[in-house]
Amino acid sequence: MIFHKEKNWKQFLSSADEEELNRIINRARNHRAAYLNAKEIKIAQLWCALLELKKEKNDIENRLKRLEFLLGGIEERAVRLDKQGKTYESLENF
Repeated sequence: MIFHKEKNWKQFLSSADEEELNRIINRARNHRAAYLNAKEIKIAQLWCALLELKKEKNDIENRLKRLEFLLGGIEERAVRLDKQGKTYESLENF
């Protein structure tokens, strides 16, 4: 091939997906010192991106557990008040 045209595969993603991919790549840059010392930099960079996604997933799970805890407390209080016939009054104040 005399004229080799390099293709940018990211062009074929939707703009929202390309933006999300760039966000992940930027987060993986925090580990630049690690992946630049790897034998296969591209593979190490992917592992670093995976690590960042795992951290994000853990953060979301922790926030969800906190919400479940809070909602569980609200539900328990509503059940207690319902037994006392005060649910409607409590919801008005909430």
